[in-house]
Amino acid sequence: MNQVLQYRTVTSAARMAEIEELQCEIWGEGVMTPAAQLLAASHNGGVVIAAYAGDLPVGFCYGFAGFREGQGFLCSHMLGILPEYRDMGIGKKLKLMQREWALDYGYDRIVWTYDPLEARNAYLNLCKLGGKVRKYMESYYGDMHDGINKGLPSDRFLLEWELNGKRTMVGISGGKNEEPRWSSYPRLLDWELDQQKLPRPLIRDGLGEHPGILLGVPASIHSLKQEALQVAMDWRFALRDMCKSAFLHGYTVIGLLKSDEPVHAYVLEKNVEGEM
Repeated sequence: MNQVLQYRTVTSAARMAEIEELQCEIWGEGVMTPAAQLLAASHNGGVVIAAYAGDLPVGFCYGFAGFREGQGFLCSHMLGILPEYRDMGIGKKLKLMQREWALDYGYDRIVWTYDPLEARNAYLNLCKLGGKVRKYMESYYGDMHDGINKGLPSDRFLLEWELNGKRTMVGISGGKNEEPRWSSYPRLLDWELDQQKLPRPLIRDGLGEHPGILLGVPASIHSLKQEALQVAMDWRFALRDMCKSAFLHGYTVIGLLKSDEPVHAYVLEKNVEGEM
């Protein structure tokens, strides 16, 4: 697909209605922020940015104003792209435009949630954008019944994106936040193939003993859910327990180490600068 896409900040009621329809195409009607809410947020410290193929939106991101402990930030609540337009770099472009907008409006940080089992999102968020994670939230949205989330508890990572941070600037320049030392870290959430040749989580000892660790995450959680929902559930609980324990030991998630195997690995390190 060689279409040239246009990226625009959305401000009118008519255009917000199109974004409402786009959400339904991407996720179904069960997961949708109404056009009126999008419009109100965009007039009060929030923003909606969309990618257009011709005059039709094919992807968007939405953020609203957040405030905690005396500090303001942009909470990026949604990012979605039509299936036929994925793997074209649209997600990164939308986030970079959101960053530019946020800096113009006085923000220095954006936060958002994502499913820890979504390795594709993790690579964008951590390696291409330079975000970090130090908080795990169990069943954050309660029971969700849309096609993407149905079947597993809606656990989420809270990702922090310092808009002028060192790792962010690496991502903006087209680099990837990856270090050779990562591959030497012990994999404390490992994996093994079961009798059905499916990767099952395997927890190892040593948490807190190393400056850096690796925690496995399935390369494609959606395929695993279709093949064996219980195995996907095992990964949910294993990663939940390991991440929560790791955060208590002072670790921060800073990257994703990809491989040709059915399981990638989160990279966690101690003594990472910057506090939420």
